[in-house]
Order: sequence, then structure tokens, then C-alpha cells
Amino acid sequence: MIVDVHVHLGELNKHFQKWWMDELYSGFPNVPDRNVRYREDPLEGLMEDLDTAGVDVACVMASDHRRPYPYGSGSSYTPNDYVAECVRRYPDRLVGVCSFDPLRDPCEARRELERCVREWDMRALKLYPTYDHFDPRDERIFPIYEKAIELDLPVHFHMGYTGTINAPMKYQFPHLLDEVGIRFPEMKVIVAHMGFPWVDECLCLLMKHRHWYADIAYWGAFPPEFLIEMMKKFDYLCGYNRLLYGSENPWTATFTKEVLNLNHIAEEKGIKFKIGEEDMRKIMGENARKLYRI
Repeated sequence: MIVDVHVHLGELNKHFQKWWMDELYSGFPNVPDRNVRYREDPLEGLMEDLDTAGVDVACVMASDHRRPYPYGSGSSYTPNDYVAECVRRYPDRLVGVCSFDPLRDPCEARRELERCVREWDMRALKLYPTYDHFDPRDERIFPIYEKAIELDLPVHFHMGYTGTINAPMKYQFPHLLDEVGIRFPEMKVIVAHMGFPWVDECLCLLMKHRHWYADIAYWGAFPPEFLIEMMKKFDYLCGYNRLLYGSENPWTATFTKEVLNLNHIAEEKGIKFKIGEEDMRKIMGENARKLYRI
């Protein structure tokens, strides 16, 4: 089973604006046709991408970035209800990941988290510190962490470089999560994007917090040599039991093949690297299947 733990859905001019998406991708030289984000029917487009990639199940993430942007600017907001409806249409292929801005209304956020789990069986919570301008160590968010622990729900943190202009770098560093792990040792945490470019910070977190995970979403934007060198470090320091495959749009249709072919790519480029079939199965689905109860 192949599980992609990191994909997004949304309709242009309804859930996000083109200017916002252009900013998001502006810093990356290797971006495939971004029109995949502007499809008339994004859900059916995603299913086509998953079929092309050979992905069995994908985790679809909601988002709410309304508060940090001026009223009427039309930033990104993909409601939990929308994600739930997409999952309802493809219950065997999609898993819902709920989200909210934890500082927009912390009390309501806690109630929304429980609603998403009880009513829609969502399997994880996604939080975006840099997009939503909050420090994950903010004590106003702690009741949400407590609720996630109560519900046995992994918390997926967006970490690392963020291309949108209004995303402060001070909230992008993985080390901000360390105090969260100290205060809430029972919470399951997933560090998105390996915290790129602060990969070593992410690795240190996972060495210390032995039940935490990281995903490789967005790494399709980089030369495969970047991914190979990171995975060599990850294997040596953490082992592959806590690394998760994720693509991130617009690499959903293409990144799976690259990861599955890493041994061949490394051989072609003269890089000393080899990953066994069992470890590849863990990364591509087995780790996620257990974590998300798929």
C-alpha cells in the first residue's frame, strides 16, 4: 500500500487566490505545471494524479489562513466541511486531516477538533504556524494539544521555508516544537517537509522525541540528490520507521516514481546509497498506515 500523507484540495477563487499560489511557488525552480491547482474539478483531478502515481490512499488537508491577511484579500481557506465532503465521495482513497487557525478562536478550535473526529472520523490535525502567525509554544494553544492527545490524534505541523510574503520566518524553525514535546510528551507529532532547509533541527527533534515523525512533502521541488543525502542522514540517526511519504501539490502525480527509483538514481549519479525493499515499504505506506489507522 502506498499512502501519500500530504496533499491539498481547493477551488481557485473560492478556497485560494492565484496571487497567493504564485507567491507560494515563487522560490522554487522545479515546479511542474501549476495549473493542476487550478482545475475546474480539483477533486477529480486529484484522483487522476493519485492513479497516475499509483497511490492507494491520500491524506487531504484543510487550512484556514484568513486571520493574518487583510480583510478581503482572499487568502487560503479550505474548510473542514469541504475536506469531509471530498472524503465522503472517495472513502476508500482519501483520509481527512482537519485544520483551523488556533488563535482565531481557541475555544471554538477545540470544539471543532472534536467535531471533526466524532462526526467525520478525521485522522490528524494540521497546524500552520508560519501561515497563521503563531508560535507553537503559545500557551493559548495548549488546550488544543490536550484535546489531540485525548482523541489520540497526530498533530501535523507545517515547518520550514514558506514562500508567501506574509509568512514570517521566525515561525518556520523546527526547534520551536521542542518545548511542545517537553510539555506534551504523549502527543504524536509530524514535522512537515523535514523542516527544510533546517533539516538537522528536524533530525535532532526526532532523535530526542522518539515517537515523532517527519514527511518528505515538497522535496519533489529539489534535485533528487538533496533527498538522497537527507535520507542517508535520517537512516543513520533515526531509522526509517518514522519517515513518511508525502508529495505536496503540484508534485502528487510525479514524486512517487522519483522516490521509488532512488536506488537507480543514486547509481546513475555515482552516489553511495541503497535502501532496501522493506524500508521503502515503511516510508511509502506502512508507517502512515499505522499512524493514521488506515
